[in-house]
Amino acid sequence: DAKIARGDRYIPGQEDDDDIEKVMLKEFDLALRKFISAINTEQLENEESREPGVDTSTLTNGVEPYTATYNHPKQPVKVSIGDTVVYTIRVYNEGEIDGYATEITDHLPEQLEFVNPEDSEINRTYGWVQDTENPRIYKTNYLSKDNETIYLDEAHLPGYPYYTTSSKLLLAFNPETMTNGEYANGPHYRDVLIECKVVSTENMPNKITNIAEITDDSDAYGNPITDRDNEAEVQMPSDLPGYKDDEIEKDYIPGQEDDDDFEKIVLKEFDLALRKYITGVGKNVIANRVPDITPDSITDLRKLRETTAVYEHTKKPVGVSIGDKVIYTIEVFNEGDEDGYATEITDHLPEQLRFLPNDEINIKFEWVPDVENNQIVRTNYLSKEKEREDRENKIPAFNGTTIVSRKVQIACEVVETENMPSKITNIAEISYFTNGNGEIVKDRDSEAHNANIPTGTELEQYKDDELDKTYIPGQQDDDDFEKLIIKEFDLALRKFITKVNETDILTRYPVFSIDENGNYVYTHTKEPVLVSNGSIVTYTIRVYNEGQVNGYAKLVKDDIPEGLEFLPEHETNAEYRWIMLDENGEETENVKDAVTISTDYLSKEQEKVDKGNLLLAFDKENMEEPDYKDLKVAFKVIESNESDRIIINKAQIADDSDENDNPIKDIDSKPDEWNEGEDDQDIEKLKVQYFDLSLRKWVTQAIVIENGETKVTETGHKAEDDPEEIVKVDIKDKKINSVIVKFKYSIRVTNEGQIPGYVKEITDYIPEGLKFVQEDNPNWTQKEENVIVTDQVKDVLLKPGESVEVEVLLTWINDGENMGLKVNKAEISKDYNEYGAPDIDSTPDNKKDGEDDIDDAPVMLATATGKVPTYAVVSGMVLIVLASGIALIKKFII
Repeated sequence: DAKIARGDRYIPGQEDDDDIEKVMLKEFDLALRKFISAINTEQLENEESREPGVDTSTLTNGVEPYTATYNHPKQPVKVSIGDTVVYTIRVYNEGEIDGYATEITDHLPEQLEFVNPEDSEINRTYGWVQDTENPRIYKTNYLSKDNETIYLDEAHLPGYPYYTTSSKLLLAFNPETMTNGEYANGPHYRDVLIECKVVSTENMPNKITNIAEITDDSDAYGNPITDRDNEAEVQMPSDLPGYKDDEIEKDYIPGQEDDDDFEKIVLKEFDLALRKYITGVGKNVIANRVPDITPDSITDLRKLRETTAVYEHTKKPVGVSIGDKVIYTIEVFNEGDEDGYATEITDHLPEQLRFLPNDEINIKFEWVPDVENNQIVRTNYLSKEKEREDRENKIPAFNGTTIVSRKVQIACEVVETENMPSKITNIAEISYFTNGNGEIVKDRDSEAHNANIPTGTELEQYKDDELDKTYIPGQQDDDDFEKLIIKEFDLALRKFITKVNETDILTRYPVFSIDENGNYVYTHTKEPVLVSNGSIVTYTIRVYNEGQVNGYAKLVKDDIPEGLEFLPEHETNAEYRWIMLDENGEETENVKDAVTISTDYLSKEQEKVDKGNLLLAFDKENMEEPDYKDLKVAFKVIESNESDRIIINKAQIADDSDENDNPIKDIDSKPDEWNEGEDDQDIEKLKVQYFDLSLRKWVTQAIVIENGETKVTETGHKAEDDPEEIVKVDIKDKKINSVIVKFKYSIRVTNEGQIPGYVKEITDYIPEGLKFVQEDNPNWTQKEENVIVTDQVKDVLLKPGESVEVEVLLTWINDGENMGLKVNKAEISKDYNEYGAPDIDSTPDNKKDGEDDIDDAPVMLATATGKVPTYAVVSGMVLIVLASGIALIKKFII
């Protein structure tokens, strides 16, 4: 209760006429802390200091537990065999009674040898004595009352001596007045030191743990006294090396009681680690594969949580081509506590990597092939023996913050083998190492020359399941691998027609896509293009780079199939440097001897400043389609119009090269060989079809207008009539000048060919005696005297077999002398089809009788004396001989 009320100023009684007063027995309480203060007489100071920092708030406030907090590191201190370690054992007085630590006991493990007092001033000074029953226990009464000189104060009563000065007495804790150097308001303390030597034992633990405790104490008068919170002697753990390892990260680690404490040391360990990474391919520097040591892993190393750092760097295969020079950097890091040398480094080269003995890199770093296996190469460039004034090979020990490294490089050439793997895996290792004195030592987590080098598929797939990780450890930390993947050279060719005569064909361009299986697909129709004999067909040959290597289509070939004729003088063929080759592959200038053509237009040799021929590698992440270059070639169709054969024209890549114009192998094609299914070749198809528009003209009505009355006589004629009957109109003499006679004609154009087309213009030739009246014919235009034209159906596509009709109305010119036969002709004067094919049997606008694009329709006018005009159809065959002007008419009078 008194403790609880210690801070109270007024405590009432039961009533105001009573009060209490209490006394409390003072308590005795010593606490012990142990820490390393020197290694090999070198004091641990500043950041290395392990001296406790004291927090007395629990003591000051009287809060359980009644002990201070002593913050100081307990991570093991690194030492070597033979090192001497000085421990400071500090005893604090946390109680309210002055007293002595009469006996301090230190339990030494086998790996700590007590230094003979004759050789150790510390042990001699502090009076350590070996226990008679347990040689691993040492005791000292250096801080006991019996081991100090008391200076008496004569002013005190006899029998009650009191000290005036003392070097051993521990003064009671008084938070109000106590000051003790830098530990203001801290408990009073006294120090005892012990010096031990680190020795090797048969079963050497990874950590050496040492426990000390207060085993006897007394009050200021040397009388036995009870410590308030310490009763039993320390219990030695069964796993002494691992004692309290689960608490090692804490700032304060209590003992079993507050009068015992431990310290740990760990043997300095030798530890080299190796990382391998690609830094060059061909002329390209590779800068993104250098390992990055993570800060957390450095902390883990320092605190002995791990024995190797984390080196983050990608191990995804680097793309290379056959013949590429690859430069590897091999970097050796010192993760251990001792300086060291990578005495020998071994690189295990797969068959696909050829060592280059004369390369300046390999000469500089002194690589030597194994005498029995030249795919194994070694260097002792980083050994102690090879150290020079200008080249420090020794790798300094890890200092807790920085991991130092040394590097070598090796250069190899990628070569093709019979069984070429998809990935080329290369493993390097430290095969021998020594410490900073050149002595053979044991690496803590690696064995020299111990990498397991797989073969075949196992080597190809080595650690493939880990390639997505940022850090991939080796088998041990002194070996590492790198991977190459052969960049595939892959050109593809597409051929398509882009022009027939002067008409552009825009519907056959290939459209690139990637299907669900990752295949590259070019969608474009291969339906034959309809052409006619004599057509000039222009093909585009497009070469794509689907691969991962830049390159050139050095030579492209195109065959000359039957039905096509190469045009050496054509401007397109001249521009694209096509030459003719005969059946022996020899150049020829005779068109009849030519069976193929070839061009080097896309080669590196023909590259110009303004015309880049290099086909860039396909970067699927950043390119919508593969890079491509185009060629064009023109042929003339010489196939008969009556032919029903499809003309197939083939093109292929005949030679290719890489960007340096060196030969290179296409991954899925053999140049200059036509093998079905390969992607460096393509065909295009033509089908010769004829274009044929025919025209028929006939009279459909005879129209007589008299006295405002119109009489229309249907002729009943049809387009198919052949010969067509003459339409005759008889007119009374006396009415010649008063009647109006008109003839309506129908003109039908029919597509009798195989190619759709248009009749763009029809011309009508008006015979003498008939005239054109614009108001009657709004869709016709007078072109010249007696010649009219119409384009009213110019946009009507006539598919094969389809027809279209127009009409024209012509008027008789009133004149008694204007009688007789009037023959009106119509002709197709303009036609069109998208292939530019000419009409097979007619020439528009040539006025040539006998062709099927021109036709006539006869009418006749005559006088009928004294009778009402009659309209009759005269049947019979009319033979008109224009040259003589004589007409033979067979008449039927109705």
